[in-house]
Amino acid sequence: MSSPSTPLATALRDAPETARLLARWEASLRAARSIAPACRSLASGFDPLLPGRCELRDNVLLLTASSTAQSAKLRQVAPRLLATLGGEGIQVYEIRVRVQPGFTGYPEQGSAGPSSEDAAWLHPAPSAGETMGKLALAVRESPLKHAVERLAATLGKRAKR
Repeated sequence: MSSPSTPLATALRDAPETARLLARWEASLRAARSIAPACRSLASGFDPLLPGRCELRDNVLLLTASSTAQSAKLRQVAPRLLATLGGEGIQVYEIRVRVQPGFTGYPEQGSAGPSSEDAAWLHPAPSAGETMGKLALAVRESPLKHAVERLAATLGKRAKR
């Protein structure tokens, strides 16, 4: 295993199962950063940098809108977003837009949440062990799940030192 001062990303890359997961997350983040300026100006303030809003899977970009109006706008600007991604060298063959039920911009029905710039100030970052523990709960029973559980236990022990 890695030394106590090894960054989490490096420790994750040591395990092949988590390395693939981390690579997919990094590709999704790169795509989100690439389209963020266009989305904010063209798609009613949609912020792909918010968690759960933008995911790249097998060259298909999945965007999760907070309303049907926002999803319609995203579908309209999809050709521009594809061009932006292509210009950045990110291969995307299709953009799929979906709406997450119950996540609206209306204050009386729930909030669309803070912008990505404000989100970091509202909640302290969880420890690496907590993050891996949550990830282990989300992964189905597999060797990856066991590897993430072991990593969470190790990181949790190191955090207590």
